[in-house]
Amino acid sequence: MKKICIVGSTGYVGSHLCQYLKKDFDIIACSRKKINNSLFNQNIKHFIYGDINRHEIIDKIIKLKPNIIIYTISLNHFDSEISLTNSLHVNVAPFIYLLNKIKEKKLNTKIIYFSTMQVYGREYKKKIINENHPKKINNIYSLTHSMCEDALISQKQFFNFSILRLSNAFGAPIFPNKNVWWPVLNDICKMAKKNGVIKLQSDGSALRDFISLNNIGLFIKNLIEAKNVNNEIIHLCSGKTFSILDVAKKVSKNYFFDTPIPIKKKKSPKKKNYKFRYDNSRMKKYFSNYNFSTQKEIYQFLSKI
Repeated sequence: MKKICIVGSTGYVGSHLCQYLKKDFDIIACSRKKINNSLFNQNIKHFIYGDINRHEIIDKIIKLKPNIIIYTISLNHFDSEISLTNSLHVNVAPFIYLLNKIKEKKLNTKIIYFSTMQVYGREYKKKIINENHPKKINNIYSLTHSMCEDALISQKQFFNFSILRLSNAFGAPIFPNKNVWWPVLNDICKMAKKNGVIKLQSDGSALRDFISLNNIGLFIKNLIEAKNVNNEIIHLCSGKTFSILDVAKKVSKNYFFDTPIPIKKKKSPKKKNYKFRYDNSRMKKYFSNYNFSTQKEIYQFLSKI
């Protein structure tokens, strides 16, 4: 059975991957602190606890010789913007050390690195954005992810890797107390269920692509099992674009509720938003059973929170 190390195993995406993949693989869960949750810990093969910036933590990962390392660690978008120095320390430095150790030990370990669509910036003039679209770095969050991407690509002769540019993940968190409610669709669902009203912090015209944690987990499983996967960048997204207001209306009218939830939005100066779509044809090569139903996924989310 393949050994899969999930770095950031108690984070929003990482914790879901632990639970999704442990049925089929030997999971090495690497996190900053121990989680006292027997259900979460059940059937996980190995645990590694400690600050990933401590070299001995990465050395422990290397010693176990995992077949695949899934790297999900990063400050979120807001925390990354506070300090460039700290963001480089957290988002980049440990990843570079990990690459150096894999190279030094000549391990045949595949790396799945979670990056972000933000490396393209936020304003698109093209209608379809594929993986060859030029980067436009305009914040620290995207900068640090771009640096990690480039570290892999510049040494592709030494590594087997997949870089996953994630759009906007949504879904019920494994650990509800974690800071996981700032993503816009999570926040909208929580407001609708807990408060009975959706209050948007804008006019709702901004455009986003959303993909559920369930679909992320299924894709990763397929990617792990795929053969002859070349080093490549892959869009991890639904391939569908919605405005924030569109999404709020979908939540408002979801069949989870007996009657539509009222929506309040702010008035903002009119700004033209160019309609775009992320191309996910590469993703679909490993995801033939991909089926994105917005209302079904939202219903499942609302049922769990």
